[in-house]
Amino acid sequence: MNIERLSLDQLRVFAQVADSGSFLAAARALARAQSAVSYAVTTLENQLGVALFDRSQYRPQLSEAGKELLRDARQVLDQVDALQARASAYAQGQELEITLALDVFFPTAALVGLLQGFRAAFPGVTVRLEIEALGAVAERVLDGEAMLGILGTLPIVPAHLLHISLPTVLLVGVAAPSHPLAQVTGRVPERLLAQQVQLVLSDRSALTANQDFSVHSSLSWRMSDLGTKHALLRAGLGWGYMPRHVVADDLAAGRLVTIRTGAHPPAGLALPMQCIYRPDHRVGPALSWWLDALAQLTSFDPA
Repeated sequence: MNIERLSLDQLRVFAQVADSGSFLAAARALARAQSAVSYAVTTLENQLGVALFDRSQYRPQLSEAGKELLRDARQVLDQVDALQARASAYAQGQELEITLALDVFFPTAALVGLLQGFRAAFPGVTVRLEIEALGAVAERVLDGEAMLGILGTLPIVPAHLLHISLPTVLLVGVAAPSHPLAQVTGRVPERLLAQQVQLVLSDRSALTANQDFSVHSSLSWRMSDLGTKHALLRAGLGWGYMPRHVVADDLAAGRLVTIRTGAHPPAGLALPMQCIYRPDHRVGPALSWWLDALAQLTSFDPA
């Protein structure tokens, strides 16, 4: 077996014969002589040391080895086609990868819709998502690890970053129905908030380390994951602020209830979200798509 002498053309001919059902049909599809197609497949079989087709019948049938190796051949061809497409796009100035730093409060439904549109427009560009909170989003953009970021839990836009205003996310105070604060009618006094464990998102960045936003209690439990905070809230282990779109089903089902605090309006706090990016970052077609798509958002509510 001399696998290093295999050619992509041989693999394409092999796949075409399998798809067409005969050497003659494959020759027509490839606009080649039937003898050239037969020679390419025979040479490939000799190099691999196995028969890819059973030729004992009127039409060639894939052998057991041929069925297995056809999957490998298609995978190789797909990877080569992707390589060619990505290289061509990069030569024209298109990015090969987009890295986005997103705040944990950014609605997942909106993100899914954006990613669907992006994949349709740039199928060859890979996407790296980093979900962060507080200053970690801005830090990823400032240090160049992320091409753009979406701030939510950080109330300020760091200097030297360009920004695009996005729709707001409604932030509400919630607790389990069994929680002591859920028994309070009307606005909860600050002294009662301070007596209960508050579940707070922690900051993994140096940008805003040791800074607290909307923290009312010294009895705070801190975590970097919004899903963990959500689970602890439903378990009655504390109270905290959550994006309304994340807890909407829990509120409707009674697994959580809203609580009113002096820091937030009765209906909740409209939290501004911002798209941020560095002014010195080269804006290629893929990044330009994201900036345009985000700028056109008027609401995070499902259409």
